[in-house]
Amino acid sequence: MLSLALICIGIILYTYFGYFFLVVLLSKFIKREVKKGDYTPKVALVIAAYNEEKSIIKKIENSLALNYPADLLNIYVVSDASSDHTDELVESYNNPRVKLIRIEGRVGKTEARNRALKRISEKIIVFSDATTDYDKDSISQLVKNFSDPNVSMVSGQLRYKIPQGSKIGIGQKLFWAYESMIKEAQTNIGTLTGSLGCMTAFRRVDYIDLPANIIEDFTEPLMMIQNGKRIVYEPNAICFESTTEKSKQEWQMRIRVIRGGMTGLLYAKSVLNPFKHFAASFQLISHKVLRWFVPVFAIIAFVTSTLSLIQTQSLSSAIIFILQVIFYLIVAMAYWAERKNIKIPLIGIVQYLFIVNLASLVAIFKVMTTKLEATWETDRNSEQAI
Repeated sequence: MLSLALICIGIILYTYFGYFFLVVLLSKFIKREVKKGDYTPKVALVIAAYNEEKSIIKKIENSLALNYPADLLNIYVVSDASSDHTDELVESYNNPRVKLIRIEGRVGKTEARNRALKRISEKIIVFSDATTDYDKDSISQLVKNFSDPNVSMVSGQLRYKIPQGSKIGIGQKLFWAYESMIKEAQTNIGTLTGSLGCMTAFRRVDYIDLPANIIEDFTEPLMMIQNGKRIVYEPNAICFESTTEKSKQEWQMRIRVIRGGMTGLLYAKSVLNPFKHFAASFQLISHKVLRWFVPVFAIIAFVTSTLSLIQTQSLSSAIIFILQVIFYLIVAMAYWAERKNIKIPLIGIVQYLFIVNLASLVAIFKVMTTKLEATWETDRNSEQAI
């Protein structure tokens, strides 16, 4: 019993720490350079929007202020049948560079983008969300990577801003900083296996239409990798978003994102073939698949270590059991602090990890029992979002 618990704990430690140190170490010795250069193609900044009247003007202003030649950058707001004033606000904008593409029928983010791209001719497309602020040099930093003919997609760096009063924001921010280090290391050793939904640039010619219920920021890169293309991370292309404020918001978002990732990987499952895509398959199994199943390993570890303690009453069983109990007690303390409006940053990290893993467990069940919907709800403005 104890051996099984130790194996499960070992897998968890490898998933969060072992893989991180391994990929960072490898990146120090393996350097697959990206041939960056001066490159200023025509770019389409495509903003996904559904009922974004509260944020769309700010987003357009931010986009128009980007440090990229004005005659080479057009801004397309893709409205998925918005029912508020989003469309009117975009159409009232007196600037020929700002264009509205309205998609009727509420088809969801992926299908809306599929349809919009059929009406866009620019060579380089940048996908963005309506609530994401771009650093002024972000487009320039993204497109210089396309000087390398092997690069088909470039993902930027997301930096989180923590809203006042957020109890979970510090955990989310630190976790994303950890993720960014992994993205940079993956790029150095070969190819990235995911992209940033709110800042992804790609060659229009390489885009592959995906089913409406497939989340493109995870699956589209995998489709390109299958076609022999390279995905890279550009840390100097920076964008900003606010963290979620409450654990409930993060919980709902994590279930959706993880479920979308699982569904996408099943759709692009041939990329897991190590004989065709060794680096990508290794990264996906270590960084995604094992991470999704961490809560399963955690449950097995807790049950088997408890049974081992009951049966053997050994010191090693007691230590392993107590360490797990301490972790869950810290999680309980974090939730208590959130309810009492007490901010304790360090335990917020533990709370965030717990939320992510519990969401993975729910996502696994949902993937096995239901089909992923193309549209979903968000708490951002108390309305639906694509």
